[in-house]
Amino acid sequence: MNFAMKAVAIAIMGFSLNAMAVQKDITINANVDPSLDMTLSDAQPLPASVLMQYIPGTGHGLAPYAMQTKIWSNAYKDVNIRLANDVLLYDRAGSANTVGIKVTYGGVDKEVTTAGFTMTKDVLFPGGETTIGTGSIEQELRFTQKNQGQELPAGNYTGVVGIVLTQPTTAPTPPAV
Repeated sequence: MNFAMKAVAIAIMGFSLNAMAVQKDITINANVDPSLDMTLSDAQPLPASVLMQYIPGTGHGLAPYAMQTKIWSNAYKDVNIRLANDVLLYDRAGSANTVGIKVTYGGVDKEVTTAGFTMTKDVLFPGGETTIGTGSIEQELRFTQKNQGQELPAGNYTGVVGIVLTQPTTAPTPPAV
């Protein structure tokens, strides 16, 4: 009988421990393109948002915002970079005030536009095809007010920079007839 009482006591203790348990669920998201990506230089994702600081006074305006990035690819090919749309910041309050933003990549003289430009594989991966596994050389991605120094009306401005990366594709060779 003593054995049965011990078994019941252990079972009750087990149920009471389970009643105190808690489960935490974390949702994990991933945006996967298995062939091409841009990250910060340490392979962390690009930030979802950035804050450009406004410096009051004549000749200042929005301070440029820059980050060091790398391009990752599974293929040793040139990379085309362009903007999805021209970048404008809009006043969230609904006023007609807008701020044009200039985007550069790989140097202040390399403006990225909706037309885009091509970065050659030899420049991005100077070590050749064997270096694509470590990512491209570091390049600066910079956002600057188009009319640098322009004073802005008070407001809470927001906008989206859509950067599109592509690589040229080669059509498969048709079979010989």
